Amino acid sequence: MYADETNYELQIEAGGRRRGLGQRVMGVLERLAAATRMRCVRLTALTHNPSASAFFRACGYTLDETSPPKEEISHYEILSKASEPMDEDSSKEQTDSRIELAGS
Repeated sequence: MYADETNYELQIEAGGRRRGLGQRVMGVLERLAAATRMRCVRLTALTHNPSASAFFRACGYTLDETSPPKEEISHYEILSKASEPMDEDSSKEQTDSRIELAGS
């Protein structure tokens, strides 16, 4: 079974940053992914915004295997974080699913 839930864009306006809102939103997405037995949350971070990349990495996201190679000139990188099972029932094999989030 394959499901692809996509949120095309999520941004926190400058005045709302550095208050924990971004971490809370990412936590909700991660819990949703776990509750629906998705394998991971995958996102696209634009390379001209190093603070966004740093934020996602601080939240535990790492360079995804689908990200363009560093040798390629690209304006984005793809990061991902594996979903953690919420309870023993969801520790069964997770479906081939993911949540994708395009960040800026």
